[in-house]
Amino acid sequence: MNLKKTCAAVFTAILLAGTAVILPAQASEEAPVQIPATSAAVWQAIDQQVAALSKAIQTGVFGEVHHHAFAIRDLVAALPARSTSLPPEKLAQVKANVKFVASLAQRLDATGDANDKAGTESNFKKLQGILGTIRADYPKAAGK
Repeated sequence: MNLKKTCAAVFTAILLAGTAVILPAQASEEAPVQIPATSAAVWQAIDQQVAALSKAIQTGVFGEVHHHAFAIRDLVAALPARSTSLPPEKLAQVKANVKFVASLAQRLDATGDANDKAGTESNFKKLQGILGTIRADYPKAAGK
């Protein structure tokens, strides 16, 4: 009898642990973004997402803000693995700035969800600035 209770408790714990891992993925509305193979192609995809994000903000379609912000986050996060030809110090800067882009994506999600136009515009301006900083670490051909 005690063994049954122990097994049931372990099984429940495994189920709950599995649920804890699964729930965030299910709660996410984001489809995985396709990551191009080269840094130059990643930058093209980033530029497309930035243009779409700008349009969503300008037209007041705040429900789309998080889709573009998280796509940009994911694309920027892929840059270090596709940037092995960068000098080590520039690669380190890119890696450090990936975290700031992720933070800005979260902020854009929050302000977009709140229909906070001023906050969304402010966070978008910061995102554009950090993207410019990251792009400056790339050779001209890869960055644009």
